[in-house]
Amino acid sequence: MKHGKRKIMLALVLILSFQGRTQDIHFSSTGFNPMFFNPAMTAFMNNTFRVSTIYRNQWQTISEGYNTFFAAFELQPWSNVDASRAVGLGLCFTSDVAGSLSFGERDIAIAGSYFFSLDRNNKTYISVGGEAMRKNWSMNLLNAEFNPEGIYNDEIKYENLNTYDLSLGVSFQHVADDEHLLYAGVSCFHINQPSLSYFDNDDIYLHRRLFANLSYMFPFKNSETISLNPQVFYQHQHKFNEILIGGEFLLKINDMIFTREIFSLGLYLRNADALVVSPKFRYNNFIAGMSYDVNISKLNKVSATYGAFEIWLSYAFDPYYQRQKTTKIPCPIF
Repeated sequence: MKHGKRKIMLALVLILSFQGRTQDIHFSSTGFNPMFFNPAMTAFMNNTFRVSTIYRNQWQTISEGYNTFFAAFELQPWSNVDASRAVGLGLCFTSDVAGSLSFGERDIAIAGSYFFSLDRNNKTYISVGGEAMRKNWSMNLLNAEFNPEGIYNDEIKYENLNTYDLSLGVSFQHVADDEHLLYAGVSCFHINQPSLSYFDNDDIYLHRRLFANLSYMFPFKNSETISLNPQVFYQHQHKFNEILIGGEFLLKINDMIFTREIFSLGLYLRNADALVVSPKFRYNNFIAGMSYDVNISKLNKVSATYGAFEIWLSYAFDPYYQRQKTTKIPCPIF
C-alpha cells in the first residue's frame, strides 16, 4: 500500500509538470501579513519592525497532505517627521511541500515599498511596491518506486528547478476618522512568467497571477466598541479564478492609551466550495489568529469536510530608544 501511494504521488507530479497549471501558494487567513498579498504593503505600518509567521495544514486525509509555512521580517528604515512619506523593506521565506515525495517549492523573496500621503492630514495614502523572488521546486525521488525492478527510466531531466520572478503592486487607503477605513489594492505576480518544467520544455511556465482586494471598516450602528469590516478578495491565474467574500466582526475589549485589546471573528465563502471561519485577537502590537476551512464542495466525501487549518502570529515593535510616532498611518492589518 505504501508503494502504491508513492506511485500515485509521482503520477500527480508528472501530470502537474506536463500541464503546467498549478496554482500559487495561498492562505485563507486574510490579515496575517499584507506583504504576502501585495508588495506595496511591505512595512506599511506605524512601527519600525514587524515579524510574522503562519502555518497551514491541508488535505491530511490523502497521503501526507500539504504543509505550508511562511515567515517574514519587515523594516521601515525611513519616514519623514509627520509620517507622510516612508520606505518599507521586507524579507520572507515560504515552504510548501506535499506527499511522500516531499514535492513542492521553497521560496525566498525581498520586497520594497514606498508610500506617501495625498493630503496634509495624512488621511489618504498611496503605496507602490515590488518583489523579487527565487523559487526552488524539488522532489525526493528516493521515496519513489518507478517499476517492479526499481529502474529509473522516466526521463525526468531535473529533480530541482530554480526560477526567478518579479511582482509589482499598488494600494490605496483612506481613513475618514478612527472608525472608518477604506482599503483597496491590486498586485501582479510572476510578471516575467519563468519556465517551470522537469522535462526542459519551454512551453510550461508559471502563469501570471492577478490579486485584488477591497475592504471597508465602519462602526456597527454608531457603536464605540463594535465594528464591521466587509471584504472581497479576488485572484486570477491562467484559467483559475478564486473569490473570497465575507467580513469580520470586531469587538473592542479595551481601547485605552497604553492598552488595546480587540477580538475579531471572520466568516468567508470561497468559490462556493469552502466556508472559512477565522477568529483572531490583538493585544497592542501583537496579533494571533487562526482559520479553519470547512469543505462544502463535492470533494467533502474524500476530505470528510476537512479542508485546511491555519495558525499565525504577528508582532510589530520599535527600538527601545525610539519614541512612538504622533502621526498614525491608517494601516488596514486589523
